Amino acid sequence: MPARRNSRFLSASLLALLVGLALPISVALAEALVIVEVATPSGEPANGTVTLVPKIGEGETFSCVTEEGSCRIADVPGGLYTATLTQDGDDEGPEPHTVMIPPSGRVTLHVATE
Repeated sequence: MPARRNSRFLSASLLALLVGLALPISVALAEALVIVEVATPSGEPANGTVTLVPKIGEGETFSCVTEEGSCRIADVPGGLYTATLTQDGDDEGPEPHTVMIPPSGRVTLHVATE
């Protein structure tokens, strides 16, 4: 009997260890959902393409095209980005801004047309 009890204890311990090791990995892989809202100075929704370019090092660029003033960008890694707005027929958009995207969760990015 003691050998069987040790075997169960060892199996349970091994399972707990594997779950404990896997949990931080799944948390570390979480990335942010960025909700983009573009508006005119008077608060009216506006359309355009919003682009996020990493400020530090090399990384993936993310963008979305707004519809009725909003769009979503999924799976954005946390960090500093330069956010730019380009509107159809407008060669000069508003000044780009530096934004901080958290490492996970949901964040709303407000972008003004001017």
